[in-house]
Amino acid sequence: MKIIDPDICPRCGAAFHCSKSAKCWCYEVSTSILVLQQIEEMYNSCLCPNCLRELNEKAEQKNL
Repeated sequence: MKIIDPDICPRCGAAFHCSKSAKCWCYEVSTSILVLQQIEEMYNSCLCPNCLRELNEKAEQKNL
């Protein structure tokens, strides 16, 4: 049995699992295009669930 190494969030350093497909948890999170563009500009890999939620909440507060 092959064990899949966790990904490491480039924002906070937390370990998490990304399936890197349309079945990944992140496809269930509603994120604006602007927030996605900001994430892409700042980080070179996926963020953990907590960081993605936090950035979405901050954007909602700013109406982005």
